[in-house]
Amino acid sequence: MKFEYKVLNVSDFIQLDDSSHELRIEEGAQQNKVKEHSDITQTKLNELGEDGWELISITNQRLFFKKAM
Repeated sequence: MKFEYKVLNVSDFIQLDDSSHELRIEEGAQQNKVKEHSDITQTKLNELGEDGWELISITNQRLFFKKAM
């Protein structure tokens, strides 16, 4: 069986907003951001799964996928 591979960086899943220059981050806002990033990541992983991609490894901020050809 032959496989096709795909490598994505964690940053491909979420856009980090570094536009804020405030030094103080409120805990509630931070928790909302974490939840939002988790939802985005889950949605994108589900989309890749529907296209036949299987997550096989996460190493050094990179996600490795494979699917049968």
